Amino acid sequence: MPHGVHRIPAKTYRPEPELLERAKAAVAEVDSTLNAHINEFFKWLTHETDELPKRPDKPPVLPS
Repeated sequence: MPHGVHRIPAKTYRPEPELLERAKAAVAEVDSTLNAHINEFFKWLTHETDELPKRPDKPPVLPS
């Protein structure tokens, strides 16, 4: 596939900046990515699965 061409076109979403930073920290704690978690949440939302993606045991701590 040529550089810059992707199988699935990008979608735009606009999370609140602080929420995005907390989400990045949370997926890092469970060794995942935002993309993987969003896809798994969509599968749960559309009843393709009953399993929600893994999340940390405690809220993530953001560096100050």
